[in-house]
Amino acid sequence: MPASIATAADVDAFDSPFLLDWTDHPSEGPLTHLACLVNRQLARYLFDEATIEIDIGGPQMSISRRSRDLFGAGFALGDSVLLGDNLAGRLPVHLIFPTPMRAVGAAVSASGALRRGYLAQCSLLTDDGQWHALPPRLGILSRDPDTAPFLGGIASPERTIVAAWFDVVDPRNRSDFPQVAINGLHFVPA
Repeated sequence: MPASIATAADVDAFDSPFLLDWTDHPSEGPLTHLACLVNRQLARYLFDEATIEIDIGGPQMSISRRSRDLFGAGFALGDSVLLGDNLAGRLPVHLIFPTPMRAVGAAVSASGALRRGYLAQCSLLTDDGQWHALPPRLGILSRDPDTAPFLGGIASPERTIVAAWFDVVDPRNRSDFPQVAINGLHFVPA
């Protein structure tokens, strides 16, 4: 039996993906106040191609942009960033896809001391109710652009992706990171 999810090492594995810029909300317009909290109005991104929801029922979520003054670990200057507070036992960044997806992925980073190592994690929920953990990837918190590891998956032809969560952990189990971050979400609707 083939695997329900194939791992994508980078966005080039996706067939004609869209890119969701968290700071350019389709119904609210460009978010001019960066580092804003995600509320009910901002939690739903409704496009012609797909609907993507940020789960705000768990940890506090915020939207920012990678800059010298705002969040800056491992993403390119100008990248939009979705941050979730990293609380024990909770999903820091949890996304729901009312429009099922064929593929989803993002670069994953965290807030914390520079040069700290972390394991980026992602699990994808398929339409049969099964969670599929992608292989974790090692990252190093850095201000260098495009260094955060990409985690993504592609559903098999008979499955679709209906939710995703992203997290980071300290590989040495020494301490937690205050926030987990993903940059723009790459997605391919089913």
